[in-house]
Amino acid sequence: MNVAERIDMEHPSSLAAVLVSIAHGSLYVFCIYMVSALFAAPGVSIHDRDHPRIIRLRICGATLATVLSLVLTAFLLSVWQQPTKEGQAQWNAVELLGLSIRDAGASVVVALVLTTALYLGPLVLDKLDGAFRSESLKRIPEAMRQPSSIRNYIVGPITEELVFRSAVLALWTAADIDTNRRVFLSPLIFGVAHVHHAITSYRSGSPLSAVALSTCFQFAYTTLFGWYAVFLYVRSKSVVGPIVAHSFCNIQGLPDEL
Repeated sequence: MNVAERIDMEHPSSLAAVLVSIAHGSLYVFCIYMVSALFAAPGVSIHDRDHPRIIRLRICGATLATVLSLVLTAFLLSVWQQPTKEGQAQWNAVELLGLSIRDAGASVVVALVLTTALYLGPLVLDKLDGAFRSESLKRIPEAMRQPSSIRNYIVGPITEELVFRSAVLALWTAADIDTNRRVFLSPLIFGVAHVHHAITSYRSGSPLSAVALSTCFQFAYTTLFGWYAVFLYVRSKSVVGPIVAHSFCNIQGLPDEL
């Protein structure tokens, strides 16, 4: 049974919400490569994701995709909007996108508490290894100025959560897709969006079997994180918590999309 058949077709916008969500994921990956291809320096491969120039270009591409996705989502929400019997708006787009300032504080607290609990073991080991000593902490500002750090811990989490959580879940909520499907099906788009890393691995000379294995593993853990991020989003009604959790997980080892 495909995704379209699993969605309750009693709501005309359900299929549209799923298709536009897939388009969001495709647009995100497309913009990353398009901007890199248009402005890459001679002799620099667009697949060299750790080259400083490619990192900056991918950041620009991800930012462009995020803006386009949010604008498209806001437009569709306005089109799908139906007045209530009292003549009021059916929903508030800002709240539906998880951008309400009112819910941000609680969302961050919940995300930090739960994510810290998940990483309690590694954090204790880091403490024992001296990762939190003053000398180590003093190196953090310099490390955060590196292009790769900006990508991994700031731009990546923000753009990915705005696209794959805010934009996607706003559409699915507006289409009245039930919570279980939002939690367990929408992250599949996030997982599939990472499959393009297989191209980089294959071009680097990795055996096809190794590429297939790493791609499947990457799809699995990105989808798993997606479930967690959607859970945070649905519970807190804010995208800020998932952004914080995403950045935290990247710091602890989970890779990013860019």
